[in-house]
Amino acid sequence: MSKSVILGSLAITATMIAFLAPATAQEKITLRVAYSQDFVPLTPELGKAYWASIIDQFQKANPNVTIEAIPVPGSYKDFENKMGLLYRSPDTAPDLAELSNQNIVQWIESGYLADLSEYAAKADWYKTIPDSVKAEYTLDGKTYGISHGENEMGLLYDKTLFKKAGIAMPWEPKTWKDVLDAARKIKSSSPDAWPLWLSTGTAQGASAASYGPNSLLLGSSDPTIYDASSQKWVVDSKGIREVIDAYRTASAEGLLAPASQLLNATAIATPPTEIPNHHIGITLAGNWFSLQWVKKVSAPYSPNAKDEVGYAPLPTVNGQAPGVGSALSGWGSSIYANSKNKDIAWKFIELQMTKDNLLMAAFNGWTPPTPEASNDKDWLATDPFQEGFQKILPLSVGIPLKAGYPVWAMGFITATEAVVLDPTVTVDDAVQKMSDYVANQLGPDQVMVKK
Repeated sequence: MSKSVILGSLAITATMIAFLAPATAQEKITLRVAYSQDFVPLTPELGKAYWASIIDQFQKANPNVTIEAIPVPGSYKDFENKMGLLYRSPDTAPDLAELSNQNIVQWIESGYLADLSEYAAKADWYKTIPDSVKAEYTLDGKTYGISHGENEMGLLYDKTLFKKAGIAMPWEPKTWKDVLDAARKIKSSSPDAWPLWLSTGTAQGASAASYGPNSLLLGSSDPTIYDASSQKWVVDSKGIREVIDAYRTASAEGLLAPASQLLNATAIATPPTEIPNHHIGITLAGNWFSLQWVKKVSAPYSPNAKDEVGYAPLPTVNGQAPGVGSALSGWGSSIYANSKNKDIAWKFIELQMTKDNLLMAAFNGWTPPTPEASNDKDWLATDPFQEGFQKILPLSVGIPLKAGYPVWAMGFITATEAVVLDPTVTVDDAVQKMSDYVANQLGPDQVMVKK
């Protein structure tokens, strides 16, 4: 063999060894990790404890890596604005960021996020995640994020108010009429209580759609938000009309919480504090509501909730399959497209996805995305309502990964808000408000009526 061949072979071998070998202690690496400090966790203390633990675990296992934590304070909007600033420059962009599926498409379409498909394909735990959860971070067949916590929507009901109203328990509503009928009985027997809490309201931003009307739409006769064949946003359909009519009926009959409570910017924080006080009969609730009552969270602590509150899935409008309407949302980790440390960042994600760390993350208000964690007996015993939410996870559906979604969502909650404020507004008029809003923002050629 010639010297040149030998040297060439040695060079190739050396290159392969350098590529395959783990970073040495001399190869100091800084991994920038950004996350929401205030908005995501149920309490700031739980959020700080989670990230401190994950970072400590990772640095102990990888002593050559220093984690530069970038906790972002403030609201969801503050977080989004900060991420926009960080991503503008490779010098400030985090290698890894915790992002919401509700707005991840803007980061994908801006070219900021790496395709993680090859990494995910090799992870056994990824294969166990429900397809609906994977879809939240998948665009055009490419995976841009890994969920470490999910939110679903279901019904929590007050057993004391139900007993007073003569409603049989366990309550198992099969249609929306069943829900409205129960609310009517509660109004009659407990006039000081709010019979029904259905979230909506433009003051809460586009996320309010997932807290309320989207779940109803997913249980309607036609749950289409974005028509893939025409590539247009649906602004008028049988399903949209059914949802608006449900809000209108509930408002007209005085079944809803006061508009001042339901429509304000922090309304989503109200039910977890009011339910333990027997102030709400039926609540369209996120899985994190009941987690706030466990001792570890105590926001507020409600030791009697397990005996005084019941759970039921939100049924479909007429009881049709799949029998459940639940909007899915979640938070996951994504890697910067131009990161020089993608392999290290993926190792961080793998650490997050271990059973123990998913269960630790769950106390920030999530259902763990892997069955290994979500079925854990100790976890389910901590909050008995989580079993019900965990069961509907595979049936829950996320939003379309399209840049126009926040506009569509604001149009939808503009329509539902209108009939809550004034139930004399007709369904036709509310639909027109939605259509005008979305068409004005996205263009009239981007919307459609679905017959």
